[in-house]
Amino acid sequence: MRKMTMGASVLTLALATAVPAVAQTDGSVEELVVTGQRLSQQRAIDAKREATAVLDAISADEIGRLADKNVAENVERLPGVGVSYDQGEGRYVAIRGTPAQLNNVTLNGVEVGNPDGDSRALPLDVVSGQLLGRIEVVKAVTPDMDAQGIGGTVNLVTQSPFDAKRDLFARGSFQAGYQDFNEKVPVQGDATFGALFGDGKWGVLVGFNGSSRDYRSDGLYPDDWRTLPGVARGGLPTNIKFTNYTLKRERIGGSGALEFRPTDQDKMYVRGLYSKFTEDEYRQRARLDFGANPANITLNPDGATGVARNVDARQDLRLEYKEKSISSASFGGEHERGPWELRYDLSWGYNELIEPNQVWQFRLPSANLTVDFDMRPLLYTAEARAMSASALQFRQYTAQDEYGEETNLAAKVDLKRAIAVGEDSYLKVGFKVRDTDKMFDGHTDRWDRGATANRFTLADFGLQGAVTAVDLGDHTYLNRYTIDADAIRKFTAENLSTARFVKNAADSLANETLNDYDLTERVYAGYAMADVDFGGWRLIGGWRVERTETDVQGFRLDPKVGGVTPVSRSGEYTNFLPNLHVRFEPRDDLVLRLAYTRTLGRPQYPQLRPGGELEWVEVTPGVFEGGLSEGNVDLKPFVSDNFDATVEWYFARGGLVSVGAFLKKIKDPIFTFSETRTNYVLDGRTYSRFGYSQPRNADKGEIKGIEVAYQQQFTFLPGLWSGFGAAANITFTDSSLTVPDRGELPFPAQSDLLWGAQLFYQKGRFEAALSYHHTGRAIQELGGDDEADTYDDDYRRLDAKASYALTDNIEVFVDLQNLNDEVLREYQAGRRDWLTNYERYGRTYYLGVSSKW
Repeated sequence: MRKMTMGASVLTLALATAVPAVAQTDGSVEELVVTGQRLSQQRAIDAKREATAVLDAISADEIGRLADKNVAENVERLPGVGVSYDQGEGRYVAIRGTPAQLNNVTLNGVEVGNPDGDSRALPLDVVSGQLLGRIEVVKAVTPDMDAQGIGGTVNLVTQSPFDAKRDLFARGSFQAGYQDFNEKVPVQGDATFGALFGDGKWGVLVGFNGSSRDYRSDGLYPDDWRTLPGVARGGLPTNIKFTNYTLKRERIGGSGALEFRPTDQDKMYVRGLYSKFTEDEYRQRARLDFGANPANITLNPDGATGVARNVDARQDLRLEYKEKSISSASFGGEHERGPWELRYDLSWGYNELIEPNQVWQFRLPSANLTVDFDMRPLLYTAEARAMSASALQFRQYTAQDEYGEETNLAAKVDLKRAIAVGEDSYLKVGFKVRDTDKMFDGHTDRWDRGATANRFTLADFGLQGAVTAVDLGDHTYLNRYTIDADAIRKFTAENLSTARFVKNAADSLANETLNDYDLTERVYAGYAMADVDFGGWRLIGGWRVERTETDVQGFRLDPKVGGVTPVSRSGEYTNFLPNLHVRFEPRDDLVLRLAYTRTLGRPQYPQLRPGGELEWVEVTPGVFEGGLSEGNVDLKPFVSDNFDATVEWYFARGGLVSVGAFLKKIKDPIFTFSETRTNYVLDGRTYSRFGYSQPRNADKGEIKGIEVAYQQQFTFLPGLWSGFGAAANITFTDSSLTVPDRGELPFPAQSDLLWGAQLFYQKGRFEAALSYHHTGRAIQELGGDDEADTYDDDYRRLDAKASYALTDNIEVFVDLQNLNDEVLREYQAGRRDWLTNYERYGRTYYLGVSSKW
């Protein structure tokens, strides 16, 4: 088991961490077989208590019995972890109030990379937890770990054939469910096979998983609220948009390992993992721009109802396909000779993104509708007095074809030597190099409507679809003028080369150019550290040095002359990263930990991209005005000095109370810089006024918080009551980010409050648990002022599960997900009634069976 570092993290709140072996204080290993959640929880406490560092994890045993759909939802069950959702599924993980793009995801300790082209935040819905042996969350690194990860690191640990300690073994599970919103049946299955051979010196393991889910989500998505005098809600949105989504999401994956252990001192391995996520999305959206012009609005005396005139309307259909995959292979080994230990690893990773989509838009030829609106309910209404499909004229068709790929090569070597100081003390040095090649190619062609004689409406050619309901629980909207997907695709294919569709060459060229980049990032790292154990005291200290070199190419577009110019830039920076951990055990039931670490959050890839679109106009002969927005390869990374302190009280067998505090002092956060230059010369032109913007490093930021956890098994109660247990944790977080021209603001994606609670039961062959998780509201994106800021609202998740072991090898289980029928809410300007997103997904129920041999 990989040794993790000290920090202020608290006990795993998942139902529960299972560890196949636990180190005892005398250095021996007590082997155990996990037969239930109570034993898993107890061994998790033992591992936490005896380890130099804190380990928050979910094991393969528990992952296989949860209805969580991916790794993001798995780790949400751990303390201090928040998850952002997309279409009802967890996607990005924030750790201790730090947004996902500033954290790190590793596979067996090696960075995974990212198939997406716009962020370092790995979408963890790509990976199914069933491929893994364990998921770990590290909140304070040691010098031998990558420095990327200001909030922490999610480490995905693959399975080993030696974990089962059997010559031949297999396990698998299958579950099918029911979704009450669309009455579909999601399915999921996994299987793992392994064997030891060659006198137990060789081990082989292969694992497979697959899942398929057809589901529906309905939503309301207003835009651009602004203050308007006299309105009861304080303002109006620009529009009302309500949407039907139907989606099919599939995950398939496989993992494998071949390991050779010729002696107790030698281990070698070859490991591989592949996981692919695909999504087919169908979206129908109706829109009325009733609040676009305040001059057209007449309010009634109640300030909540009224009439809007000269209103525009549109209907959109989007058909989108996404395919994201990650692939990894590694070779490595461990060798011990006397006081020396050598470890090495060579790894290759390949990530790919394929994302085509098509969007059709029908719109009024002129804004001429009269609309009655009612802003009294949270889910407000706006209805056109007279509307028909024949009034909606074809306006635009876009065909997108985005592609991205990333290749990672990494090599690392660690050399450790035991020293005769205290107990089990050692010195350790190491070196690592990582080379990343990443490219992104965005291509979107646009066609507009033709001349008057060639125009057509939604009522023509059988293009109109069926009326559909947008059911949000508290209100149901009717999407009356939908677009028939099969009919519009056929019609477009037959007419794209005719006068009914006119290619917009300028927009197509900009879409083909401005988002493209080709990037190489090389990281060289070295470290030296010491781990000294004095019995009741243990200290880890050392230094890590990382040098980052970046070469990136983008494109500059001059739309006036249709010119595309490649632009290349290079940048580099070096970071020195001190590290110190202290563990103190003043008595048998009390552990105190202190840690100081320095970590990084590298800039996002698009922020490094040079080029951009040059806009200009010749105001008088020889006098120009213009503007340019581009990336900045000279950006420095976020650098965080982290301070952690934890007190852990093990008051009973299976019982723990833990209190931890953390502080992150962050330098060089990134913001968007804007200025107006005069008499500026670019590409041979002199501009009297030139607007320029690019990301720059700001001054400072801070994140601080407290984590509290409690867990206890009520074995002291009589009879059936002794099967109960409870667990709870809560994290309070506060943050500040100094933004030029706006002062101190909270970090995006930082929730002030995270908490969870569980009641669990185990007696004989029966187990059950009821769990609740609350992610508090947080700023989603910073705008130009307070009114433009957007927020994620509180998100609450109530789940239940129960299982019964029919035999020692076969178990049946049920999982009940989102029992509270929670909706996803987003809002603007700090006002929860200024909705920008209100999505409903419904409940899901699973019935499954698992077996092992």
